[in-house]
Amino acid sequence: MTEGFKRIGLAVLLTVGACTTIDTSVPSSFDLSGTWLLVSNLSDEAPDAEAIRRREDARVVRGRQTDPSASGAFVAQDFPIVAAERLVIEQDRTSMGILYGDGVYRDFSWGERNRDFWRIRAGWRDDALVIASERGDIKAQERMSLSNRGARLTVDVSIRTGGENFRGTRIFERVGR
Repeated sequence: MTEGFKRIGLAVLLTVGACTTIDTSVPSSFDLSGTWLLVSNLSDEAPDAEAIRRREDARVVRGRQTDPSASGAFVAQDFPIVAAERLVIEQDRTSMGILYGDGVYRDFSWGERNRDFWRIRAGWRDDALVIASERGDIKAQERMSLSNRGARLTVDVSIRTGGENFRGTRIFERVGR
């Protein structure tokens, strides 16, 4: 479907998204609980961390990238959704936990909280769950929306780092419901 994650300028998108309020009340029709499998032919490919690191190293040497800690090479580590092929999600009225296929687990409480140097805001906007994360020069947004009567999960990911910027879509289908 696509050529993989694309480098784009996301400053405007993320700035506008960060200023918009989110609703922390779970819509009754929005339940992500269950097991989800990646639909690979409809999803963007995971970013290549080694290729990103090589490009950023070249920019650091040339003085074009000044903050190596805001590297795009850590996108898959910090945002495992960009490489996950399987999700197991538990959701309730106050929070959600996601077990990614590789064993990484993340949990989110609705509203705003600080965790491990990240400022995270999670809630609903325009019929989608939005998880906005910020740490220094890194700003990210994961937008999760349901379709096909709750059987399909589309995750749009936008990440701006001090090095490479990414935008991609991952599509999952619910198993066993």
